[in-house]
Amino acid sequence: MKKVLTVVSVALVALLMSSCVESSKKYQALLAEKEALAVENQKMENEFNATMGILNEVENNLQAIRDAEGILLVKQEGSERDQLVSELLQLKEVMAANHARLDSLNDVLAKSNKNNANLRAQVKKLQAQLAEKEEMIAGLQAQIVEKDGQIANLNTQVANLNTDLNNANSEIENLTNEKIAQANELNTVYYIGASKKELKGKGIMTNLKNVLKQNVPTEDFTKADMRDLTSITFNAKKVVVISSHPVDSYSLVPGVGEDGKKNVTLEITNPEAFWNVTKYLVAITK
Repeated sequence: MKKVLTVVSVALVALLMSSCVESSKKYQALLAEKEALAVENQKMENEFNATMGILNEVENNLQAIRDAEGILLVKQEGSERDQLVSELLQLKEVMAANHARLDSLNDVLAKSNKNNANLRAQVKKLQAQLAEKEEMIAGLQAQIVEKDGQIANLNTQVANLNTDLNNANSEIENLTNEKIAQANELNTVYYIGASKKELKGKGIMTNLKNVLKQNVPTEDFTKADMRDLTSITFNAKKVVVISSHPVDSYSLVPGVGEDGKKNVTLEITNPEAFWNVTKYLVAITK
């Protein structure tokens, strides 16, 4: 019985001591610190997870930019300009978002008491990569602007050349028409075959030695081109050429027409010599 009482007494003393410890200020402080540490640990774990999420997202975006970089450089040579400009703008928007995320992460790391040198180094590395890609995209955009300027300059040059070409063509056409007109005028000749009475009546001749050489009434003549005129047929039995033409530059060939009547054909054997003295052929027909 005495032994049982002793055990009960010890238990009561232990229980009383335990109750005193739990109610002491020191114990309560330790519990509060433990809970605070647990909250802080959870907070740091959440921050770490968020940090790693941001870093992974930025890494993935950078990888996408690296994958697109080669395509953009190829497209720069031969793709549609507007499509390339649109894709570059989209990449700039992605990198701007990455910048914002990294800046936010830097703020978090700066406020954190945790030793995060490795994370800071990784953020700095990613920022350097972003800067490099931004420089690359800025270079591509500058090349597009430069090529736009070159194209505009070339278009202006082409327009000027077209204007010059049109002016030159017009000038050539005018000169050609002028030369053709001059050539036609130089090669224009006139001929008439009539009786002596008719020629005197028209004022073309006064006698056999006096044939008009100036102010000739060309409306009474037949107009022709000496380059095409090789022969002239007169419906007459006899023809006498009274205008000045070298005798060895032509010949008079008698013949008969389809109507059975006699005619004479003047065949020009040397046109240049024949028309050298005068462009007017006057012949008396009998």
